[in-house]
Amino acid sequence: MINDRAAAAPPLRGAAPPAPGSAVGRFVIGLLLLAFAGVTGLFGPLLVRASDSCSEGEARTICSVGGQQIVGNLPVAAVFVAAPLTVVGMGSRGSAGRCCLLAAPCLPAPAWVVSLAIAGA
Repeated sequence: MINDRAAAAPPLRGAAPPAPGSAVGRFVIGLLLLAFAGVTGLFGPLLVRASDSCSEGEARTICSVGGQQIVGNLPVAAVFVAAPLTVVGMGSRGSAGRCCLLAAPCLPAPAWVVSLAIAGA
């Protein structure tokens, strides 16, 4: 039996409300990314100490002034860009927030790789 008197479903308007766990997830991921950026900013420049064993005229990259500047400045520069991206990602909803949270670790991670490659070579 079909009930013609039943109320029709109200039309959907706007976007669906965010899931309750999405804000908490963004916050937790953001805190982890900020911790990673903090560790990078504090300990990344210490890789310059790999040049302590350099002797006069050594050909390793870390023994040159340019190599030491790259190892010392690259992690700090990566953190100065990654931290604001993380904060924006934590505060924004939608695709902009997700993109910022995905882009934030793409800066300190290569900074570690490059710094370790120069310090270890």
